Amino acid sequence: MKKVLFRLFLIGLFLFGFFAGYKFYEKHLEDKRRAKFYENLVDTAAPTVTTLKDSITIGYQNEKRTIHIYVPPNYHKDSISRYPVIYFLDGNACFNDLVAQGPEWQIDEVINAAYENGEQTAIVIGIPSSTDRDVEYTPWVNEDNPNAHGAAFAKWLTTDLKNWVDTNYRTKTTATATSIGGISRSGMMAYYILMAHPEVIGNAIIQSPSLWVDNERLLSMKLPNAALKDKKIFVSVGSREGPGMIKHAEDIFEKFTLLGLNKDALRYEIIDKEGHWNVTWRKSFALCYPWLMN
Repeated sequence: MKKVLFRLFLIGLFLFGFFAGYKFYEKHLEDKRRAKFYENLVDTAAPTVTTLKDSITIGYQNEKRTIHIYVPPNYHKDSISRYPVIYFLDGNACFNDLVAQGPEWQIDEVINAAYENGEQTAIVIGIPSSTDRDVEYTPWVNEDNPNAHGAAFAKWLTTDLKNWVDTNYRTKTTATATSIGGISRSGMMAYYILMAHPEVIGNAIIQSPSLWVDNERLLSMKLPNAALKDKKIFVSVGSREGPGMIKHAEDIFEKFTLLGLNKDALRYEIIDKEGHWNVTWRKSFALCYPWLMN
């Protein structure tokens, strides 16, 4: 009996060592793959991306913020056509490897390709995060973030910023033509803004959402049935982000499934073989955009 137990112990030890070694090797390969993206960074923004440095006022903070604005190639071909708008939080990574200091999300490339295929194009507003990202991307004050002002930021985005964009660009102003997107903590904020301002924001791109920030309160947010009408919600997460992050994404997907959204209004994607980084969200957006605009 002791010999059998000892053999089982040795087998278990071997298997543990094998899988631990495999995981270490896998991480080593992923680290090498990521490192390649950070070598010799160059400007990768499309010609129709404009950066307005320190130009947009956030009144309640008494500060100015840089924003990055993409218009599609057909925007300047006439003076009549109007376009849906996507607002992206953590928007420094939307268009340019050099600005992102890493792999951008290739939002401009994806929409440019849609234009070449005769498909719907959109204006995208990339809003970089503040130096104190956590307090701006936390909806309510909590123990970890006693200075949180995410609710005020969401109100600024859906009123002051949206009004400025609608005044200065040819936009479709309805909620059904207005989307919010984000990744990680800002993915959580995209969910929050959709829930808090459904009359303004019709659609959401919720990538790798960090619900742990305030899990119970976030999931308890409710929308009346009327506010769910014509909404489109895309949820995604990388397969290598870990069980906690995957559960956050699944919780949001399940919430909206229970609210009655069907596959035309709700989509959930696990991005295979990707962790918590920009390439995951690049691949995610490439899947999301044609579905969102369909």
